[in-house]
Amino acid sequence: MWSDLKKISNQITLLRFLFLFLMWLGVFQEKPTYYLAFGLILCGITDFLDGFLARKLNQITEIGSRLDSWADNFLLISGIIWTVMLMPEIFTDNKLVFLITLGAYITFLLIGFIKFGRFANLHLYLSKLSTVILYLFLVHAFFIGIYSKTLFYFTIGISFISAIEGIIIFLTSSEVNENIGTLIFNYIDDNNSLKIWLKKHFHNL
Repeated sequence: MWSDLKKISNQITLLRFLFLFLMWLGVFQEKPTYYLAFGLILCGITDFLDGFLARKLNQITEIGSRLDSWADNFLLISGIIWTVMLMPEIFTDNKLVFLITLGAYITFLLIGFIKFGRFANLHLYLSKLSTVILYLFLVHAFFIGIYSKTLFYFTIGISFISAIEGIIIFLTSSEVNENIGTLIFNYIDDNNSLKIWLKKHFHNL
């Protein structure tokens, strides 16, 4: 399994962890917020590249899949903490919806842990979409120093729906299918053209 870490796609994923570390270092050194914006752009590029290369080079591995999910989760948690630390008005202006969405996400993680004995990783399309939108929201906010309420509510909405989808999947599943993609796939025939197209183009992003 550890030999899989030598594969270029997994090394790019590990690079994302390095960027996250450097971004945290920048926060503690009180660097300008646009430092984080540049770091987020680099994280977004690596997030796209590791999935793209894994498919193109046939380097899809279990450890790579887990590293990618962990990196996404660490980024999400870090983004929330950076927001509270550096732009607290985002939290204070929207405390209720912020806490509801955070509660849904924590519930999703806890249900997976309680039911399956580990923090199960689900590669959901909505989860990936929420990560992309989170990138956009944070990059925009950290670059210009103020946040867009429209982009904030869009980010919160997609993140909340993604967490609820994950909760439903965990509650209705007897085992973890990390590559389920979306709850809808449980009710669509495997030969469905849309299902085939989505799996081909987005399943391992």
